[in-house]
Amino acid sequence: MADRSAEQWYATAAYLYVLHLDSPALAWEYLRRHPDYRHDWLRRRRQPDAAGHWGLRLLEDPALDARDAHPAWFPDHDAVVQLYPDADPPPDALCFDFWKLPGHKHLIHDGKRLVLVARWHGCCLRFVLAPGPDNCASPCHLKNA
Repeated sequence: MADRSAEQWYATAAYLYVLHLDSPALAWEYLRRHPDYRHDWLRRRRQPDAAGHWGLRLLEDPALDARDAHPAWFPDHDAVVQLYPDADPPPDALCFDFWKLPGHKHLIHDGKRLVLVARWHGCCLRFVLAPGPDNCASPCHLKNA
């Protein structure tokens, strides 16, 4: 016969992933449960500027938990790395290759810039790439600002 005392732990065990979230992802877990945010998500086509009210660049689907959602916060979190093209790279400069970063990668365009999120067990890296189309002339040679 199954131990009935363990049943109460099933729902709690489903949330163990939050122990490995960074602060922006943990903030998302709280925001996505807010009833007013969920209401704004449903009305997003009638309220295109609602994201700023919540500190986001774009509204994100509240049905997605922090493992699948990639909210673009405004302003950027301190850990976001700004990458800019190097206007005058040295001849032996290495190319930035985000495919070599470990983990699952997601590219997001928030309406103004391209954001790269690389996430693997217990870690998340966020990069902002070339803040405008005029800065994409040399995407290979990037420098950390």
